[in-house]
Amino acid sequence: MGGLDDVHRNGLRQALEGETAIDLAFLNTHPHTIAPFGPAPTALSAAQVARAAQLLGEIDFPALLAALPADEAEAASLIGNGADEIVGGPKKYLLGHFNALRKFYLGASQQRLLVVLWWD
Repeated sequence: MGGLDDVHRNGLRQALEGETAIDLAFLNTHPHTIAPFGPAPTALSAAQVARAAQLLGEIDFPALLAALPADEAEAASLIGNGADEIVGGPKKYLLGHFNALRKFYLGASQQRLLVVLWWD
């Protein structure tokens, strides 16, 4: 994402993608047999969660969004990935989701939890 330094960009990436792959092969054996799907799940240790929470807390996301064109259609075109389909415009949507992500990692950090990311 433009406007972020490498440290914060990596922190955001890690919060969204995880870091360490987790082997869930046991889920493809009886009695669990649900078969593999999607990319391999990943995890962040409690220390990595704390670092992600810190970095997310330092990101001025409204300022990043302000760098996008004022016209929502133009902004959606730059963002891509179907952003032009977002009802209410991509800026409000992205800000809401970023704030939820930040709140999630802050709470997980305060409880010293690890985080598993599993996309299906």
